[in-house]
Amino acid sequence: MTTKITLRSRKNLAEFHLGLLALSVLLLAGCASNKNLQPVMATANASGGFELADANHDGKLSRDEAADFLAGEIFDARDTDHNGQITKAEWTAADKKDTTGFTKRDTNHDGVMTREEAIKYSRTRGLTKKAFAEADKNHDGFLDRAEIQAYYASREGNPASH
Repeated sequence: MTTKITLRSRKNLAEFHLGLLALSVLLLAGCASNKNLQPVMATANASGGFELADANHDGKLSRDEAADFLAGEIFDARDTDHNGQITKAEWTAADKKDTTGFTKRDTNHDGVMTREEAIKYSRTRGLTKKAFAEADKNHDGFLDRAEIQAYYASREGNPASH
């Protein structure tokens, strides 16, 4: 059976892998051989990604904690003038064609994306929902360090996750 992958599904798949990769990298700073991720990993190492993501400091991550942390990290990386808002130009700086990603997140359609809009999108879009469920081996609705490490290790051989 052959599966036809459309441009839209490729973009969603790419966003899924980006979210999964960001979760793994930011929380555990894995996959050190990827030159493009080294600055992100350095930030995660320096800032203690897991501790920062674990907002209530209970030693485990809820899906909302993971989504909020990832949205914040992506927001900070794209808010190049650090004014707390992302313009379409800032969002599309890396990919001129990704105007749809900006439009989906700018929910009030005022031409700028706020951190709150980014977090709301991250929580409701659910791009990491499947990965979170797969990593949650004990099915308690949370991820601890061991579950994240095990999940990332199981994906290390998959080139799409790097």
